[in-house]
Amino acid sequence: MQGQSQKRLKVLSLNCCTERHAGGIEEQGEVGEGYDVVALQELWVRSDYEHVAERAKEAGLVHSRFFYSGAIGSGLAILSRHPIVSAFVSPYPLNGFPLHFIEGDFFAGKAVCGVCVDVEGVGKVDVLNTHMYAPGGEGDTITGAHRVAQAWELARIATEKAERGRHVLVMGDFNSQPHSLIMRLITTNGSLLDSFAETHPPPPSITSAAHRALSPIEAMHAHGITCDSPLNTYSAPKLRKKRSGDEVLLRGGKRLDYILYRSPADSPWQLRAESTSLELTEPIPSLGVSYSDHFALSTTFAFTQQQQRLPDPLTPDLLSPALSNLHGAYRASLASSRFQLRIFLGCIAAALGLTVASSFEPLRALNWLFTLLGVIAGAGGATFLYTGFLGGSWEAGQLRNVITEMEAELQRIRIARVDERGSVEMDDGGWTR
Repeated sequence: MQGQSQKRLKVLSLNCCTERHAGGIEEQGEVGEGYDVVALQELWVRSDYEHVAERAKEAGLVHSRFFYSGAIGSGLAILSRHPIVSAFVSPYPLNGFPLHFIEGDFFAGKAVCGVCVDVEGVGKVDVLNTHMYAPGGEGDTITGAHRVAQAWELARIATEKAERGRHVLVMGDFNSQPHSLIMRLITTNGSLLDSFAETHPPPPSITSAAHRALSPIEAMHAHGITCDSPLNTYSAPKLRKKRSGDEVLLRGGKRLDYILYRSPADSPWQLRAESTSLELTEPIPSLGVSYSDHFALSTTFAFTQQQQRLPDPLTPDLLSPALSNLHGAYRASLASSRFQLRIFLGCIAAALGLTVASSFEPLRALNWLFTLLGVIAGAGGATFLYTGFLGGSWEAGQLRNVITEMEAELQRIRIARVDERGSVEMDDGGWTR
């Protein structure tokens, strides 16, 4: 049947990592061939975006948006074959720490951005693109609590978009493993399906004989590896430093990039993932290096009248560890804030002492040194006042907001469960609520 039910949408997500090499920008501008929507991350420089967007127009992706956020930009861009009706960018409230300037997440202003595209014959589709907080590993420790808060925020935005009666795609670099607390929060709270998981059988356990029999290429496709693959020219040197038995080495890399989706419940047309594949896995022929330190992920969707499989619901078993994670981060934030405030007071005391010392006549020859050290101490005091009092109060307040929202949702779920049990009719001498 060649009707409306056969309408398809092919999308691609790629973490460009454009600082790796300038030459790759030329090739990345050609990745739009055959796609309807392309979501890009780590496209930090406006001129790089303009070059990629100009090359993508040759492939039919004539509509595009570049999103600004933070001091150095979100690094996010979306290219589309279909007209863009509207766009938005929403920086995550929790985005790392100002004192961790080398990590850069705080200054980049990691965000979720999106466009609403008008797909002929289907209607409006919201496409969200994100690059989540990187430090703290891909697990569930409190060092990654900012990513837990971002997961809650991303799911909330996806839900709001779907409640407007639109299909929703969420793409990007989530910096989280598939079965992590972060990914489970996003998919359950946002009622989102994982296109890779929906189109591939569960991969074998990394300790199984079936997995050990896989070649690196087979393992990459079985697990959906997009990062830290031995087949990636940027990752290979880093992997050689890992100890044998390391989980990343055993698996053959990490799956950090995702394409998630959902359709409105009352829509006659439902999104269905037909196929999902890794793209740009081979080195650039002219350069001999990979396109990026991530592989691209592509999904072809069909709009059908078949009902979409419902994702797993949000449960107390998931919210409880998430709340425990955030409470731990909240306590750590308060402790760090107090510690930095003590450093601030120490710096101020040192600055005052050095100022007084520089006024003594016998020490006149050292006045320049006391003055310099006093300036350094004063600058250090101002820095720790900013990061300790202002930054610490900001982080603690935002963590408290997410904790309050999660606790309210947990209470709502528990009340709903009690109501469901109480409304069951007992046939044999029982009762009816």
